[in-house]
Amino acid sequence: MKAAILLASLLSPLAVAGQCDMNTGFTQADYKVTTDIVANKQHSEDTFTLWRTPHQVAKQNPQFIELWQQLRNQQIRPIRYFQQAQRGIEYQPSEVQGEQDWSSKYQLVSDKFLASMTHQKSTGEGCELTEYYTQQQGESKVELSWLANQKLLKAIRISTPTYSREIALTTSHHNQQKVQAEFAKWDNYQTTDYADIGDNESDPFLAKMINLGFVEHGASGFYDAQGNQLKGEHGHHH
Repeated sequence: MKAAILLASLLSPLAVAGQCDMNTGFTQADYKVTTDIVANKQHSEDTFTLWRTPHQVAKQNPQFIELWQQLRNQQIRPIRYFQQAQRGIEYQPSEVQGEQDWSSKYQLVSDKFLASMTHQKSTGEGCELTEYYTQQQGESKVELSWLANQKLLKAIRISTPTYSREIALTTSHHNQQKVQAEFAKWDNYQTTDYADIGDNESDPFLAKMINLGFVEHGASGFYDAQGNQLKGEHGHHH
């Protein structure tokens, strides 16, 4: 018995050093998206910010914010906010097509997809512990790096002979007050239920929105909820 206690006390400092004591339940992470199409040498760059509290995640791009709330019954409720108009549209979980996987929203890549990849190596420790994964599907190669203790995507790159797309983390912070203030700001926007939009055609903002609908893009434009790879967004032009 004593030996077991001694062993436990020897192990515990190491175990603690391996952890990450940041408040990772509250995250602001900035990403850069780079897309290259080989044939016509098209190169584009975009940015977005991922905001997280334990049961909410938002993907903010320059046009709008896609926010997902994890409800008690494990369903996911989406809200789309528009910064310029300071308006929002709320959807019922049933109004979004496709199987909803919270991990794919929260982490940009689902747990299921990570589990399907081949682990190559690990570097760093604690908050900086980084796991590297790859996957080859036909002519498509996926390379992924993952901050395991922060549950945060560091980079993912998908490449085929004709197309490549990379999402890379540029900066991240775990400032609970700042993150909560951002969600509170959006929460103050005037929202309309998606089901009621048709009754409000006199409202110019909603009239414009009727044509938009809610499109489920999968986390990062790479995978559907099952972790199946989606073709490059420009695939339908070829």
